[in-house]
Amino acid sequence: MKHLLLFVTLVSLLAGCAVIRQPPEAEPGVADAAAWQAHRETLAELKTWALQGRVATGQLLGWTGNLNWRQSGEDFDVRLSGPMGAGGFRASGTLDRVVIRTGDRRMVTTEPDALVERTLGWTFPLEPLRYWGRGLPAPGGYDRISVDAQGRLVALEQDGWKIAFPEYAEPDGAPALPERIVLDNGETRIRLVVDRWFDIGGASAPDA
Repeated sequence: MKHLLLFVTLVSLLAGCAVIRQPPEAEPGVADAAAWQAHRETLAELKTWALQGRVATGQLLGWTGNLNWRQSGEDFDVRLSGPMGAGGFRASGTLDRVVIRTGDRRMVTTEPDALVERTLGWTFPLEPLRYWGRGLPAPGGYDRISVDAQGRLVALEQDGWKIAFPEYAEPDGAPALPERIVLDNGETRIRLVVDRWFDIGGASAPDA
């Protein structure tokens, strides 16, 4: 019965969506490729943005916390904190030099994902999430994407992760941006709910 429900859910998610294999522009038969191309270009122009949200994992013991992410060009400031501010980390800088703080510890790295995994005990894909969070594939190859009639990313397989985008929000003056994201690499399952998008394009934003 569970398998049947899962199958029905997947069919419902993908119904009406176009499956595109890289590169989408090489497949003129895909009806939604043009809409996806236009939406992707619009999202790629968003160099400044911020979000507030919540993160939960599907681990046996589970983990829940709050996520605050500010991005300005290549510079980012990411804070992931557990209940009452305990646990998690803060990462800031660029991918060429990331400063990660956990409690009283301060570490500098060029491989933030590996260091964050050692800190948390589970994988948090910091590098590609700045793209996935906007509803974009990260640079490099991907195995498969699915888009809807509006050109919005519905599902993505990249770098060993399967990512679903079941809900979108439309902040004022901004294109559609993901409101819920589910990430699964076979070992770690992460659910991200975005409560608020702001500072889109550099507009004034409240303190995180």
